[in-house]
Amino acid sequence: MKNIIFDLGKVLVEYNFDILFKELDAYPTKEMRLETIATVREFDSGNISRYEFYKRLKEIYNFKHSAASFEKLWCSVFTGLTSLVDYARELKNDYDVFILSNTDEIHFPSIWHNFPELHFFEDNLMLSYKLASVKPQKEIYERALKLFDLNPEDCLLIDDKFENLHGAEQIGITGILYTDAEETKIKIKKMLN
Repeated sequence: MKNIIFDLGKVLVEYNFDILFKELDAYPTKEMRLETIATVREFDSGNISRYEFYKRLKEIYNFKHSAASFEKLWCSVFTGLTSLVDYARELKNDYDVFILSNTDEIHFPSIWHNFPELHFFEDNLMLSYKLASVKPQKEIYERALKLFDLNPEDCLLIDDKFENLHGAEQIGITGILYTDAEETKIKIKKMLN
C-alpha cells in the first residue's frame, strides 16, 4: 500500500443536516428527502450550477432565504473534525494521503476554509464536482486515480458507505468501512502491517 484515500463527510468531518432543516423550518417527507438526494447528487457531480441547486431546493422546501443566506445555511451542517484526522496526518509521514469526496462547489471551499487542520492533504484532493462524477460510479474512481497517476492495487480507501467501497473494489481498490475513529484506526493498522 502506498496511497491512503479518505472520504470527507463522517470520516474526517462531522456533519448534521438537521441543523439545516431546523434553520429552514423544514420537515422533509420521504419524497422530499429523495428529491433532495437526487438534486444533491447532480450538484455534487457538477451537472447543475449553484444557483440551479438553490432554486431546486427552494422549490422543494418552499423557504424564503436568499441564495447567499441559503449557502451560509448549507455550510452550517459541518460541526467539527473526527479524531481520524490526527491519524491521517501521522500516516502522511510514510504514505501519500488523499481526500476522495462527494462534495460541491459551496461545501468544499467552506470546509477547507473552516478546517485548516485538513491542509496537510495539500493538493491531494479528488472532488466529485471537479471529477464530474460521484461515488459509487466507476468513473469517479478511474478519474481520481488518473488525476494522480495511481495504481488501484496501491490504494486503500476509507469510507463510511458500503456502496462506495464496493464501487472502488470493482476497479481493484482495497476498502475499509469507517465505523468510528478508534475502530477504523485499528483496521487501517492491521491492513498496513
